Amino acid sequence: MGNTGVGMLLGDLSVKTVWLLCLGVLVLGGAIWYGVWRSGHLRRSERAQLDRNTEAAQRRDDPQKPVTR
Repeated sequence: MGNTGVGMLLGDLSVKTVWLLCLGVLVLGGAIWYGVWRSGHLRRSERAQLDRNTEAAQRRDDPQKPVTR
């Protein structure tokens, strides 16, 4: 890098470390973004199964309570 810019301030080894750190942040951020984006979407069959399981759990917990729709 020579004696200019970031290379002058940090040194060659540190510049490589900063670039690897930035790359790691981007990869980790992308993985987190994908996980958050994907977790919000359920297929129709998955949503129906979740609703059935919720109703069954509510009936099991309180049989006297009417199921609302």
